[in-house]
Amino acid sequence: MACEAGPPPATPPISPGNASAPREVNIIAKDWQFLPDPVDVLPGETVLLHIINGGLEVHEVVIGDAAVQDAWETAEAASADHPPGPTPAVSVSPDVAGLRVVVASGQRVDVSWTVPANAGEGRSASALMVGCHIPGHWAKGMVVPIRIVLRSPAP
Repeated sequence: MACEAGPPPATPPISPGNASAPREVNIIAKDWQFLPDPVDVLPGETVLLHIINGGLEVHEVVIGDAAVQDAWETAEAASADHPPGPTPAVSVSPDVAGLRVVVASGQRVDVSWTVPANAGEGRSASALMVGCHIPGHWAKGMVVPIRIVLRSPAP
């Protein structure tokens, strides 16, 4: 008799974080994926992201919409196949920078992020994403959506 796990459990209700008491959220980067998939957040909440690199290579977490992801993909591509020596610094225009954190293998970086208050309004749920743009990583599928969870009306 095979063991069946059944459908995944429903996401429990989220208690939103704020600036003085952010909700803690783990994002684990592995070689070529992020966990959880998707990342659930509430509009306007503050979260303390624990970004953990459980992979063998350096990874980054870039949070933003398609314009942000495209900007970092283009900037990082310019650093591909660089000659030996220090890795070239990459940057993008502040208006498409989003949030970017680079994490070495086996390391954890914590960063506070406030979800835009208008997230989820008039936009698809996949408008915000978590991506890695270290050359070749995006192409290997290192991207997950950020799901905007709208609060349920009080009973």
